[in-house]
Formats: sequence, C-alpha cells, structure tokens
Amino acid sequence: MPLISSFLRALLVLFLTLSLLPLAAAQIVSARGTGTVENGFFTPNATVRENAVQRALVNALENHVAEQGKAKQSLFERHRAEITANIGRYVLQYVKLSEHEDSTAKTYTINIRAEIDATRLQAKLDEGAAVAVTPAEARSILTFVFYARAQDSVQEFDDKVHKRADLDTRYGQDTQESESMGRHSIGTRDRKETSVSVATTTGGSRIRKSDRISWKISSVAEINTEMTGIFSAANYEVVDAEYVDGIPLDRIRKDFSTGNDLSAPVLRNAASAVRMADIPYLVYGTLDVGMNDRDPVSGLVRVYVTVTGKVLDVRGRFPKTVSSVGPVQYAGLGPDGSVARVNALKEAATRAAVQIANELNLKAVR
Repeated sequence: MPLISSFLRALLVLFLTLSLLPLAAAQIVSARGTGTVENGFFTPNATVRENAVQRALVNALENHVAEQGKAKQSLFERHRAEITANIGRYVLQYVKLSEHEDSTAKTYTINIRAEIDATRLQAKLDEGAAVAVTPAEARSILTFVFYARAQDSVQEFDDKVHKRADLDTRYGQDTQESESMGRHSIGTRDRKETSVSVATTTGGSRIRKSDRISWKISSVAEINTEMTGIFSAANYEVVDAEYVDGIPLDRIRKDFSTGNDLSAPVLRNAASAVRMADIPYLVYGTLDVGMNDRDPVSGLVRVYVTVTGKVLDVRGRFPKTVSSVGPVQYAGLGPDGSVARVNALKEAATRAAVQIANELNLKAVR
C-alpha cells in the first residue's frame, strides 16, 4: 500500500505540473468578476442573465488589470470601449460560481471566474504606443542589469541597553533646645540634627541595530530571456549589458551582495558608460528568492520572488528615474524547489518587464 500511495502521489504531482505548462505558455490568467443588473421580472429571463454575465466579464477584466499597476490601468482606460465591445477576444471562458436574486431591490447578480488571455490583452494595450509608431531605426535603445539573489548569511545584533539613575539629595537641619535644672542653677542646651533625603529617578534607552544580510548573487539566463522578450514585444531595442563597455558589472554585483541599491560611484559609472554608448535608458534591479513552502491547493513546492527595479534616463546632465517597480512578490510552483525557483524567477521577470514597458508606453517614450 505505501508503494501504491507514493506512486499515485507522484502521478498527481506530474499531472498538476503538466497542466500548468500550457497556461504559462499561453499566458492565461484567472480573475473573478461580479455583474448586477436590474430585474423587473419574478424570474430573470435570458436577456437579464446575459447582461449580468457581460458585466461580470468586464468586471473580471478590470480586476485583473487592477492587479497589474497604475500604468496598465491607464492604458486599459484608453482602450476600454474597444476592449469591452469585443470582450470575447480577451475572456476565453468562464465558470459561474454563484447567482443571487434580490426581490426587494429587484436585481439579479452573478459571480464568475474567468480565464483571460493576458498576452492578447497586452498586445491590444501596446497598440498606438509612441514607440510602436516610430521607425525601427529611431526607436529607443535600453540595456538592463538584473540579478537573482538568495540570502547567504544573516548577522543579527543584540539590543544595546543603556540604563540611567539620577539621584536628588537634599540636606536639612533641625535645632532642638533643652533645659536642665540643677540644685543651684538653671542651664539650657541647643542640639542640631542633620537629615538627608534622597530621591531616585531611573530611566534608559534601548538601541536596535538592523540585521546585516549578505546575498549570494547569480545571473539567471531565464531572467534575460524573459525580459528581453517583453521589451522587444513592446517595440524597444534591447542591448545586453555585457556588450556595453564600461558598465561596472563586478561592482554592481558586489553592491547588490550587501545592500538593496547601488552606491553613488557605481551608479555614476554605470550611467556614464550607458550614455557614452549612446543608449538612453538603463534598467537595473534585483529578484530576491525566498524560502520554499508548500502550496496548500496543489501540494506543489512554492517559491516567492521579490522584485525591485528602476529605469534611468541618462540623456540629460543628471540621470533621472522615469519608471520603477516593486518591491512586489510573485510565486512559482513546481514538483521540487529547483523548478519552483525557476518558474518564480520567470514570472517575476516577466511581470516586472511588463510593468516597466507599460509605464514607458504611458509616458510616450519612443
């Protein structure tokens, strides 16, 4: 029995993994939507139900776009009328989750889960972009430097505690007079007594020092492949950073191995090298790989990747940031940690490149 159970579990994992591959290749994503329409009948007729479904499909598309950042939302609003009029081109299918009739408000509501063709939707949003209508020889060139990182070591520091005690000492005198009577005389005597009162005030402070994290840096071919493909699809000309003389790649790796951004000298050198190569845009950032866990739905191994990046326009006297992404997290699934890690990196690289391309599109960068 244990052998059979292990065999069935392996088959289930293989089936789930293979079932995810077509979805990833076709860039099909799921989103929920809700549609509500007025219902003047006791039972919703076919027209009422169809109108509710159409509203739910549009709502699912809106919910998907809302998760992709403000730039994509703005591009969607530019093309809203044409997209919603041809909703069937972008929403491939849907499943009804629930429906509800409100006799008091006289409304009918349906909740659905829709499968959206994200690739086709993105192609539509890219239509009319400044770079798309610019001749190939006049289009902007960009180069990018992205590294994958995993925590190599974490140095933790104990809290530094400072204690203080303040003493307030006060002195006082008390004079006492006494009288003594003898057989032939009367005498008096003064006695002085000194009293001391002490008030103590205590306090202190606690200083916490952030952990010192060192990162293991790696160049992943999947990152370059995915990002190059997205930028090229958005009509930008991409040059691999390895071909640009003067970009301090070793120093960039070193900076990213100890911190989350580049030092000023490294950033200046990189911007100067890109400018000298007559490349207007430099894209750089990191993809931080998290620890493995188990996806509760599929049972597959899950890995999260946090992506952070910037786009610099280096054409002026001083570079300026024209776009940024993150930090945002994306997850990847797989039968083991290695596959899940690669899937997570590919997903993060793709989503980051799409967001950057959308922002450049929105700003009419040619």
